[in-house]
Formats: sequence, structure tokens, C-alpha cells
Amino acid sequence: MIKIQLPFLALMLLLNCQDGPKAAFNEEFVKASPNKELPFENLIGEYHLDVDSKIRYNINSTDTLRLIVKKDSTFVALNYVDYKTDSLQLKKFEGKLLYTNKFKESFLNFRSKGIDFNGGGGIEIYYRKKDSIIVLYVYTPPLKGQENGDYLRYIKMKD
Repeated sequence: MIKIQLPFLALMLLLNCQDGPKAAFNEEFVKASPNKELPFENLIGEYHLDVDSKIRYNINSTDTLRLIVKKDSTFVALNYVDYKTDSLQLKKFEGKLLYTNKFKESFLNFRSKGIDFNGGGGIEIYYRKKDSIIVLYVYTPPLKGQENGDYLRYIKMKD
């Protein structure tokens, strides 16, 4: 019996080792190509934090974390994860969204006066494969003692 369990336990230990970020990239999503035009108007709308991100950050499934991108490039985060402590902040955060799409590079980032929303981590634009909905991957730097950072995935709600 032990001869059967030992290889199984060894395999389970190997599978649980993580050399990369906490979150594994999900193949349901594909990164937006910077070579294709993505007008800023397409980014305008409301985004909700997905279930996978809530599980990884131990956020109650009933809590709603939203990002709202407005026409004037203002963004509002209603409830957000503090990247310094990985803790949920039940408050409003406002700032400006910077966006560049030059067909060879895309840049998307948040800025605000005095408060750093994601620790200088980048924000990548993805699409969900099944319906081409825009998804924002908000990257955060590693916490003290961690080797890699992580990301939160916000999915755009249909208009």
C-alpha cells in the first residue's frame, strides 16, 4: 500500500510547487494585440473582479469590486485590493487613466494624486475568447518576501 501512496504523494508535492505568480494564466483569455487599433471608447464602461481573483485574494464572493472607466479618462475603483497588504479596502478610489495605442505598443495605467492604486504594476488588456469581452489584468508588485507579483482580473460588463 505504501508503494502505491509514495509516488502519488511525490507527484502531488511536485504539482503544488509554484515557480511563477500566484495566478495561472487562464487559456480562456488572450492578450490584445498592440498592432490592432483599440479605441479608448471601447475601454469605457464598468468592470467587475472575476471569481478566480476573489478566491486567490480570499475575498467574499458577495463582495463587489468594480472599476469604472469614464469618457473623460477618469476611473473609479469601488472597493479594491490594497497591493501593499493584499487586503480588501471597502472604499472609493478615483484617478485618471493613461492610455496609448501606437500599433507597436500599448500602454494602460492609472494615476492619482497621493495614492498609488497598483504599486506601479502594469495593466494589460485581454479579451475573453468566447465573446471578445475586454478584460483588464491589473498587475501588482510582490509583497515583502515574495518572489513574484500577482494580478487581478477585471471583466467588462456588457452595456
